[in-house]
Amino acid sequence: MAFPDDALDDGEHVVLHGHPHWRLGLRPGAVLVAVCAGAGFAAAVVRLQTWAPGAWLALALLAAVAAVRFTVLPLARWRSTHLIVTNRRIMVREGLLVRDGIDVPIDRIDAVRVHAGATERLLGCGTLLLDVAGERLRFTDVPAVERVQARLHREIGRLAERRRTADKESEHTARRGYADAAVRGRMEDPAPQRERAAL
Repeated sequence: MAFPDDALDDGEHVVLHGHPHWRLGLRPGAVLVAVCAGAGFAAAVVRLQTWAPGAWLALALLAAVAAVRFTVLPLARWRSTHLIVTNRRIMVREGLLVRDGIDVPIDRIDAVRVHAGATERLLGCGTLLLDVAGERLRFTDVPAVERVQARLHREIGRLAERRRTADKESEHTARRGYADAAVRGRMEDPAPQRERAAL
């Protein structure tokens, strides 16, 4: 079973699952283009030298190291970062070798806010702000942040409705149990009624 399904409790299901906005991949992509262009230019400059094969090898190694450090690792980090909304909580997981995560139960969320500047609105992302027990949690570069806010509000409302229904049912059950106990008590103790009838 793959993540996030292996992290769910019984009766819990995923409502929304995503990664940070794709704009986080623009810089690694630009770095890759710059590394390739720089390595290609340097290889062309040294092509007529007698030591060109050694220089090409060194350039290839440097370009590979730069590509891994500034392109592959950031993209892998982006891909391994998850934002999940379930019917019970919001989960955030990030990291490649060392995983960091936070789980916030939906019923602990006091307020859900979003912030999106002009560029973020143009790109379709923003910052999600959660007020949880007097503390503000901030999640940046959330794609379709207003949709995430709407889903969270919907799940908070559904959870509150389920709790109200459960409270009403438990109150009804308690009243019925009390009434049943009172009727049973009268049926089990008919002696006073007989004494009154005999008088």
